[in-house]
Amino acid sequence: MTGPAAIAFPGQGGDWRAATEVLRDHDGDPLVAALAARLGADDWSLLDGLDTRNAQPVVYVAGLVGPAASIADAPLALGHSMGEIAAAAWAGAIDPEDGLDLMVARGQLGHHHQEARPGSMVAINRWTAPEVEWLRRRLVADEGGILEVAVVNSPTQIVLAGDEHLVERATTAANEAGAVARRLPIGGAYHSPLLAPALDAFGQRVRAAVTAAPRVPVLSSTLHRPMATVDELVDGLTRALVLPVDWPATVAAAAALGCDRAIEAGPGDTLGRLARFAPELAIVAP
Repeated sequence: MTGPAAIAFPGQGGDWRAATEVLRDHDGDPLVAALAARLGADDWSLLDGLDTRNAQPVVYVAGLVGPAASIADAPLALGHSMGEIAAAAWAGAIDPEDGLDLMVARGQLGHHHQEARPGSMVAINRWTAPEVEWLRRRLVADEGGILEVAVVNSPTQIVLAGDEHLVERATTAANEAGAVARRLPIGGAYHSPLLAPALDAFGQRVRAAVTAAPRVPVLSSTLHRPMATVDELVDGLTRALVLPVDWPATVAAAAALGCDRAIEAGPGDTLGRLARFAPELAIVAP
């Protein structure tokens, strides 16, 4: 491996236990103190990691105060889903504490719309995209409602998001048909039209948070292109709330930009485990 190493941040799928361990290890960090103030707690073991209002800001802060804090230079920053916000903060486009406020708002908006119209997400493993798409269309045709491809993690791991009853039906039907389907511990149907009502409010928050162009491009996991200006970041980070994530396409875009590996900022090794399906970009430990 001779090319430059990017830096990569996970999304809400980042390891919750690893995240809380990072926070305990960096108890004196000002960003950790700010997180405790925002959440009203500093005993991380008492927080519900399944609550989006906790999980998103916790994973965000753990990513920035962990190994990423000692990495001063990389030609490209990328993030899986909400990890793009951590990537933008690392790249200097967002003040880290403003990014924390943005992440708190993202979790709260998702929770609010979840209460108005319950939605959830399911990861379907061992099926190809056409198989998942056939199931998705059949369920929507039979019952109506919203059920969309929200995340493509690999050719055989695809996440659907949408109305609660459809996600439940998809989980049961996929498992009965031989796939391995697992509901995700995420409160809300992120990367689906169910979050569209939150776009205006979230976009205003993003616009206020992005105060400078990043010192290196931030690669969008929904648009699969680098975001290098304030306007590009505002547009990309806002629309990522509803657009689907395609991680293999993101990895391919990073490789096309000249990177052959990325350092995983964490928490955990979620992206490293996905890397075996996308050999164009090795994900390595710090």
